[in-house]
Amino acid sequence: MNRFFFILFLLAFQLTTFSQESVLKEGNVATDRTKTNINLNWKFYNGNPKGEPFKASFNDKNWENISLPHTTKLVSYTLDSVQETWVQEKFLRNNSWYRKELFIDKNAASKNVYLQFEAVHNATELWVNGKKVGSFEVNGYVPFHFNISKYVKFGKKNIIAVKADNTYRDDIAPDPHKTDYVKFGGIYRDVYLVTTNKLHVNYNWENYNAGVHITTPTVNDKNGTVSIKTTVQNDFKTSENCKIETLIINDKGEVLKKLVQNRKISAKNSNTFYQTTTIEDDYNQWSPNNPYLYRVYSIIYKDNVAVDVVENTFGFRTFKLVKGKGLVLNGKPIFLIGANRHQSYPNIGDAVPNSFHYNEALQFKKAGFNAVRLSHYTQDDSFIKACDELGIIVYEEASTWIDWGDKTWFDKLNLASRHMIRNHRNHPSIFFWGAGINHRGPVPSMQETVKEEDPFRLTASASSPWNGVKNAGVTDIYATMDYRRSEWPENDFTMVMEHGSSPDSEVNQFHISRYKSNENNIAAITWLGADYNHLQPNLVDWQWKRDLMTTYGVFSPYRIPKPVYYWYQSEMVNKSIVHIADETASKNGVVRVFSNCQEVHLYHNNKLIAKQKPDNNDEKKFLNHPSFTFNYDFSDGKLTAIGYTNGEKVTTHSRTKQGKPTQLKLHFNITDKPFYAGGSDLRLLHASIVDNNGEVVTTTDNKVTFSVSGNGALLERENAYINPALSYNGIASIYVKGTKNAGAIQLTATSPGLKSATITINTVPFITDEIAKNSKPIYNYPIERIDIGKENQLVQFDWDSWEGTSNKNLTYNLKNYNAEVAISSNDEIKWDGANGILGDLSFVSTDGVMTEKKGIKLTFKNLKKGNYSIETYHHNRIAKAKLINAFNITKVDANGKKETTYKPSVGYYDHKSTGERKPISVITRFVADGKNPVTIEFNNAGDAKNMCLNGIIIKQIKNEI
Repeated sequence: MNRFFFILFLLAFQLTTFSQESVLKEGNVATDRTKTNINLNWKFYNGNPKGEPFKASFNDKNWENISLPHTTKLVSYTLDSVQETWVQEKFLRNNSWYRKELFIDKNAASKNVYLQFEAVHNATELWVNGKKVGSFEVNGYVPFHFNISKYVKFGKKNIIAVKADNTYRDDIAPDPHKTDYVKFGGIYRDVYLVTTNKLHVNYNWENYNAGVHITTPTVNDKNGTVSIKTTVQNDFKTSENCKIETLIINDKGEVLKKLVQNRKISAKNSNTFYQTTTIEDDYNQWSPNNPYLYRVYSIIYKDNVAVDVVENTFGFRTFKLVKGKGLVLNGKPIFLIGANRHQSYPNIGDAVPNSFHYNEALQFKKAGFNAVRLSHYTQDDSFIKACDELGIIVYEEASTWIDWGDKTWFDKLNLASRHMIRNHRNHPSIFFWGAGINHRGPVPSMQETVKEEDPFRLTASASSPWNGVKNAGVTDIYATMDYRRSEWPENDFTMVMEHGSSPDSEVNQFHISRYKSNENNIAAITWLGADYNHLQPNLVDWQWKRDLMTTYGVFSPYRIPKPVYYWYQSEMVNKSIVHIADETASKNGVVRVFSNCQEVHLYHNNKLIAKQKPDNNDEKKFLNHPSFTFNYDFSDGKLTAIGYTNGEKVTTHSRTKQGKPTQLKLHFNITDKPFYAGGSDLRLLHASIVDNNGEVVTTTDNKVTFSVSGNGALLERENAYINPALSYNGIASIYVKGTKNAGAIQLTATSPGLKSATITINTVPFITDEIAKNSKPIYNYPIERIDIGKENQLVQFDWDSWEGTSNKNLTYNLKNYNAEVAISSNDEIKWDGANGILGDLSFVSTDGVMTEKKGIKLTFKNLKKGNYSIETYHHNRIAKAKLINAFNITKVDANGKKETTYKPSVGYYDHKSTGERKPISVITRFVADGKNPVTIEFNNAGDAKNMCLNGIIIKQIKNEI
């Protein structure tokens, strides 16, 4: 009973914690901008209903209740066995209707009101309260919005009607041609109700200068320059005084820079603000190994009142193509290894929740991938954001496949490319834009569109070796498919954007090794990440046989890793790995082991079979860690692989021979993120069919029936083989959604002859406030940089000057803190100065105060209560003395007295030159109580003499001390 109440307590705490996410985090500014997720509580009709469904008075009582993202029809794993070609003229190609009742607060009457769609298949028409607002008929994979201000009834309920036109048509790419992916229907991404002040930042995709555009024109090893263009639209009928305040924030939430500009913007006009700054302190570069993101928080003021705010992220990175080195990122060559990605999942098609997008990017990262190609269309914002955060380099393209259309078709495709680029241009993970048509290669008009929108990134050609030019053409990179040992161009940089894959990884290893052999090759990206649905079933020609689901992904369609996934880990992940491939790859007298160890010992039932080094053949010689192939017939018992490096055992893995299936084992695809109630979010429940040893029986064909109770439901459709679910490689899967109320969901899986299994998962309340939900703390504490030196010193750029000659009354006003700092000593204080020296912050270290015998004490008065960090610079300018001696720091603050000993780095005792180093400094953290002074004393250790102080950086910090 106690355990039961403890579980209830934990659940209540979890619900409370997640529901609190709807509150703006510390330091964020509340403005007139709202962004409300309206995914829940829609009415849906698949087809063209009788009557006029766009009218407010239309009766939709009998329509289906749904939540977004949504697909027009749940389909079976094999697309209901439809017999249709890749052109897909009929399957899922119809109109569908969505209606929603939406209350809009009367306080929004003075604002602009928008409906923002992340994407709809394929063309969209919108009505509000029976009046047509407009249509978007450009592309089904890019975002768009409608201004509905003049159609809205404020303080009342409004009826929104959306016609999602997924019919076959010849003017919207990738139609009217065949595609190797299914063109699913519906409002399959998120929809938002957005309100703004009439003085506001507009949408990025509106035009080239719209929204916020962040670039990093200079990326050095020690500093970077960021340039931010922000366009503010004035929809008032009068000119307005506008101020923009842009905060650059580090990953700890601390404000590093504040940029301010003022403009008067004329009525019904816009102004683009240009703001540029350099980051030197707390400077980090973005890379797959260090995906460091800065935040840009842009506040818009109207007559000094904050009326609008938007936030973006960026990273400092520089990349270029260098002959003989390939792709060079931040000065270092990098070879890209990854996979192509289709966004669809079985049964639900493209209607994928954000949690799935993030989780798949995380799976890619755990596999070791440092790159992904988004094939063959623009993908969800949440996946791109995940690549930013996790460190995955992205190649993104507009929706095409092989063929193209007329001028109208190309005009819309190019406009879709502009929407894609403007929407995603601030993401540091994106390195490449597609500027070709898949299989056919570079297209001049697409290249020109992309370079016009974004001259800072590289373009890829989307070529193939069997037709078209055999080089990059007008693009930057020859991006080709290679399934049969294709030739490389003589002078261009080459990326294999698609190469073959096999569950045992042999095909992957061959292609990756081959492409790594040439220094002008930059990437090997497998086809493909996860298996997916496509049409033209059972086509048999001289090359291959196709069915309705692919089988050569690194992951299954439900994103279960295949054996090849573990080879990628051994090749790319920086930890000791050994893994015996399961029986989809270890078969026919061969056991495959993936490891990054120097040697693997394989045992059968604790008896040594063999000791082997990695496979040594020409087809794998450019790999870091080829697989280990053991010629052994694994027919029973237990295998154990032990990995050795430098003669020491570092890791082990065991596997037993698959036996008779006896039971079910359940797990969810995501367990570390909140599961939101209401139906917009989903979880995949996987039922593994295992034997008595817990091994998945990959050869079983059992059906698994799922049942649910509590605050959840299953996504299922009669006669679609969704429930009961068929098992594939020993695992059956089904989708779970939350109902309206948050709480516990209990799920049970059964299968004839097998022991059943039950599992529980909890949902949390759905959060509609997107701004509050995604807000992160902002600690806007000022930073004071003080250069200490004699009169007329050479002051360090962007530092304040503290000058003097006297050894009395050495005080300085900290203007940003309304506090005071004083220098004192028991010895005579001298102001020292000399000519400039070499190195960073050289002007700081040129001058300062010093004592010859005793130490120097700093006393801070009137600092407000809080935690502080002070960095003090100590560079001795006396020619015959050491640059710095070891010294003690004695600190007295609100926490009492604390002593530490500081020892300078080796090499700094050479007083002739500091090279390119910063002057020697030490960071001390302390606590102020708002009442008592804080003192920090610097004294030489032992008998050493001469103590210098050249400069101070003081800032309040959030971290506890």
